[in-house]
Amino acid sequence: MNETKIPEKLKLPSLKRIFDIKISVLLFLISIPFLLILLIWIFIEQLFIRSSRGSIFYSELRVSQGQEFKFYKFRIFKQKVLDKVMKDTGFIHTKPLEQDPKNMTGYGRFLKRVYMDEFPQLFNVLKGDMTLVGPRPTNVFNSTKMREAGDYSKEIMKCGLTGLVQINKGKMKHEVKNMDMLYIDYIKNNSGWKIVFYDLKILYYTVVAVFQAKGL
Repeated sequence: MNETKIPEKLKLPSLKRIFDIKISVLLFLISIPFLLILLIWIFIEQLFIRSSRGSIFYSELRVSQGQEFKFYKFRIFKQKVLDKVMKDTGFIHTKPLEQDPKNMTGYGRFLKRVYMDEFPQLFNVLKGDMTLVGPRPTNVFNSTKMREAGDYSKEIMKCGLTGLVQINKGKMKHEVKNMDMLYIDYIKNNSGWKIVFYDLKILYYTVVAVFQAKGL
């Protein structure tokens, strides 16, 4: 019986890494006014609404290019909801929780709608756990299931903050795996400069989606 050959991990061009660092620092600097307003909102909400109280951030284990790392987010769910899920399953799968708005804080519903709950992952990008543009990282449980099914689309290259899947939601004609592979193929077949300009295009459409409050 033939064993499935695990694809070789993709080494990203150094120009993409330089681009990641410069853009991440720029995004953080221009977001300082928004972050200050957000912190005031969180403080006021937690002061008056007991169920919203808890840490501002939370982390969970995700997999990027086959490596586990701590994945940071703003905490948009009520602390007791996260605690119960962790106790029951050992990991947090956010999509089912998002179906019920009662699971979320007031500021969390806003952050999710404008995709800003993912903002702390700029720190993951600066650390080198992630890249700005690439397949989204998955949790450890899903990563195992995907490998068992022979799907390595999330592990071939370092995972990203946004990507083709996120900017094509609602009009996507490809499966998620195929969209991720389209981007991976582009990385394999193009120079560092072309990749940087392609990433800029994806980031532009990401910003458009954020300002239109579509969520990603």
